[in-house]
Amino acid sequence: MEKKIAVLGGGTGISTILRGLKDFTTNISAVVSMSDDGGGSGILREELNILPPGDVRRCLIALSNTDKTMRDLLSYRFKSGSLKDQNVGNILIAALTDIFGSFDKALLEMSSVFNVTGKVIPVTLDETHLVAEFESKDKVVGESYIPKMCYRLNTKIEKMSMIPHYPRANEDALEAILSSDVVIIGPGSLYTSIIPNFLVGGINEALRDTKARVIYIANAMTQKGETKNYSLKDHFEAILKHSDYEFIDEVIANDLRAKDEIYKYYYNKDESTPIFATEEDKKYFKEKNVLLTEGEFIEIKDGFIRHDGDKIGASIFRSPFL
Repeated sequence: MEKKIAVLGGGTGISTILRGLKDFTTNISAVVSMSDDGGGSGILREELNILPPGDVRRCLIALSNTDKTMRDLLSYRFKSGSLKDQNVGNILIAALTDIFGSFDKALLEMSSVFNVTGKVIPVTLDETHLVAEFESKDKVVGESYIPKMCYRLNTKIEKMSMIPHYPRANEDALEAILSSDVVIIGPGSLYTSIIPNFLVGGINEALRDTKARVIYIANAMTQKGETKNYSLKDHFEAILKHSDYEFIDEVIANDLRAKDEIYKYYYNKDESTPIFATEEDKKYFKEKNVLLTEGEFIEIKDGFIRHDGDKIGASIFRSPFL
């Protein structure tokens, strides 16, 4: 029997993992955060009063089984005119939402049209807005403003919350978590893609109650504004702080080092630095009884560091715990 996998996060981070998992199982559920308010998604959200389509679109593309032209079409962004910066896939989701009367039905139709493996599930169907409180005691509302404000104030995020407070979880998201053999968290922006899922009512309890093995895939690099100078332990503790329960069984972390010039590029561009498990991290996870799995889990493409979904998928499916 095929193993059932749920992947929890934001569209940009988890899409690579989803592509890798398709080689091992067709029973995949992508549970996607719904707080994006920037770019084309933000415009459609405000003007058409729909949920943000960008992250679910990325997951649909990752899990689709269609030709390259159709995938490119879904990713195409207009470069000029009144549609500048708007995305074809986002517009299609908006149109289907209007035709079928709901966002979740629109995703089902998109999944059928583009022959999607598994399911793409919004973590909540409620309209939500992220709130960040910084160590400086300043607050900001809106996912797209949080990293910018963090960088401008040169401060760290103290606490995340959501408006409304603990919105209702999508029942399909809860079912996906509770019925899976493995739940994967991440990778992705810690405070604006990963943690928002834990602020949705019922998600933490589902992660606590599931019989699944829960695996956190650590980011390969820190992120400007959100996680400057964060260690692997810092990322993990931020998740614990916002999730009420200690449900993570395993952490997957990259130990492949890129060339120095690539790291210099990242630092000069965004002050981003690589994340590797230190001896302190290893001691910490051992004390927490959390398995730390290290390996060559990135690939370098055109000078950019990306997670290698194939290698991560292979590592997960080789696990003796499955």
